Amino acid sequence: MNRIISWVLIFFLGQTLNATELWSVDELKSKIDYSPHQMVLLDVRSPEEFASGKIKNSINIPHEELLSDLDLVSKYRGEKLVVYCQSGRRADLVINKLEDHGFTGIVDIKGDILAWSKANYPLEIEEGR
Repeated sequence: MNRIISWVLIFFLGQTLNATELWSVDELKSKIDYSPHQMVLLDVRSPEEFASGKIKNSINIPHEELLSDLDLVSKYRGEKLVVYCQSGRRADLVINKLEDHGFTGIVDIKGDILAWSKANYPLEIEEGR
């Protein structure tokens, strides 16, 4: 019986260690502004959406490209990886794929860029837009 309990605990603790964190946009803004820890802001929207407004220092790799080639983010394995899109659907697809391939330190943003905009946090817009 103790052995079964031990295996169950190991299983659930392992799941917890790999669990994606969920941050509000307020938490993200605070960490961007005040945290000394580096994080990678990964915007998985289309290039057109990215150009129309992004969170400062974000990189853009569209979700369909990432889903077919995780090597695009392999250099960020082990880093805090904040994944967002417009509303959450595409970010969820990418997050699930990253977790399935052993990525840890993933952060999902509640409400994604829509919540960021609604909170009136700044977006960078490419010149000429």
